[in-house]
Amino acid sequence: MKKICFILSSVIIFSLGTGFFTNQADALMVRKSIEELTYEADSILIGEVKRIESRWNKDRTLIYTYITISVRKYTKALPSMKEVKEITVKVPGGEVGGIGLKVSDTPEFRKGEEVFLFLRIEKLPIFKVAGLFQGKYTIEGGKAKNKVMEQEIPWDIFIDQIEEIMKKAEGNQ
Repeated sequence: MKKICFILSSVIIFSLGTGFFTNQADALMVRKSIEELTYEADSILIGEVKRIESRWNKDRTLIYTYITISVRKYTKALPSMKEVKEITVKVPGGEVGGIGLKVSDTPEFRKGEEVFLFLRIEKLPIFKVAGLFQGKYTIEGGKAKNKVMEQEIPWDIFIDQIEEIMKKAEGNQ
């Protein structure tokens, strides 16, 4: 029994030392810059989370969470979206009837949260977050915060950076 415990302890120590149990998101996620997210996004907006609802897909094989966002301002919008005041963001995972599905790399939302989102269109008016958790920032205390990436950027600098990227992109067309 002591030999088994010693071997098990050695395997755990070795695994921890070599980083075997590191976060898979770190190993699999390609980090995107603000510039890449800006170019990739079909829509970029500021809004407030109004509703969060999880439900099964048609085949009852996956759970998705649908987040209703009340749009305050578009920084980048599809021509047909400029007047739309409410959109839905769809993320994989959620809980329905006591059954939950957790998907790594997906952004998390809270009702009442003020958000800045980089979005890709799925099917109007449903969007997905560009860059997964990288494309969602919470606006708090004059800063744009991405808690997963441990990023905090003063709001005015953040918005100026995105507007500059968009001007540059328009000049290249």
